Amino acid sequence: MSSPLVDLLARATVVTLLLAASSAVQPATPVSWQMLMDTEAQVYEDPYRDLTQPQMLKLMTLARIQQSLISGEMTAEEEENLQQRAAAIAEDLRSEGLDANWILAQRAVVAARRRHAALATNSELEGHQVEITGYLLNATSLDTGESVTYLVPSRGVCMHLPAPPPNQVVLLVIEKMPDPIGPCIAAALRGRLSVEEAQHTIPSADGSTPMWSRWKMDVSEVTTTGNLPAQTPTVDSEHR
Repeated sequence: MSSPLVDLLARATVVTLLLAASSAVQPATPVSWQMLMDTEAQVYEDPYRDLTQPQMLKLMTLARIQQSLISGEMTAEEEENLQQRAAAIAEDLRSEGLDANWILAQRAVVAARRRHAALATNSELEGHQVEITGYLLNATSLDTGESVTYLVPSRGVCMHLPAPPPNQVVLLVIEKMPDPIGPCIAAALRGRLSVEEAQHTIPSADGSTPMWSRWKMDVSEVTTTGNLPAQTPTVDSEHR
């Protein structure tokens, strides 16, 4: 006759095996890149968002003039000329319905909102098995010397453009890279997502590019699709 302790251990073992089996067969949920973000964090007031290029240039000029006036390293005549220029630019923007001084005063606030929007992740995907398509970027970290592999939503960073926001960069834990691997090859990946921040600097044609990732993926399957654009999978409405 078995003891109560043996029976308890046996039941615990069965539960553990069942949980492991359940985890092993957990289906991968197709996700889009937009689903990796915290969508609520993307909605915020940004007075710079809808400015035209000429309006932005006027604001930048006004900001430089104001900074020069603060420094005070000028003659009285130069100061008067700058004040007149600043007033003219502010009046020009006011005629277009813009309060230049108020907009400039919002710079720090807007920068903080943009940073939050770039970092905030979708907590519902933490620990989930997912399927996502994008572009593989393999490089050597200039900080540690280790090989790092990312999945990114577009080829931009592979073409020496700035990296995507951190919540749009996935650092991959992958046992074997597909062979051959190009500089930016389209691929479909399956694996477990987790929120884990990492920063590396990778080489680029004009020096180096900072890569800041907020996601990590333990990859279980990689399917490369050559250099064709990666396809966006069907979005599961449960994770919108």
